[in-house]
Amino acid sequence: MKKYLFLFLAVVFIACSKDEGYGGLASISGKVYALNYNQDQELLSEGYLGDVRVYISSRGNTDFYDDVRTSHDGSFKFDFLQEGSYDVWVYGDCDYCPWDQLIEKREVEVSSRKADVVLDDFVIKI
Repeated sequence: MKKYLFLFLAVVFIACSKDEGYGGLASISGKVYALNYNQDQELLSEGYLGDVRVYISSRGNTDFYDDVRTSHDGSFKFDFLQEGSYDVWVYGDCDYCPWDQLIEKREVEVSSRKADVVLDDFVIKI
């Protein structure tokens, strides 16, 4: 009987292990700051930028599983995350890059159940 109880408990603990993704109590937040240059690379304006898509995926996964848009003050937040390793990124303009885009990416570690990870600002060129 003890053998079956041990086996049952082992299966329960394995089934309860969570991978990265939604279903937890942690969050990742940050802001997007934009630099606006003209053709001569002179800075025309700068500031926090709203309505920018920010993406999230499990670390090393090329497919994102969610995205949010920044608020008017450039802020964004992914809520209800599990502990784990994540990639968070935005796209900026780049005249010499393929598809005229440059990826600004952060590798993020959520190390506790209720962590609130705040990233350094993403700085992109528009």
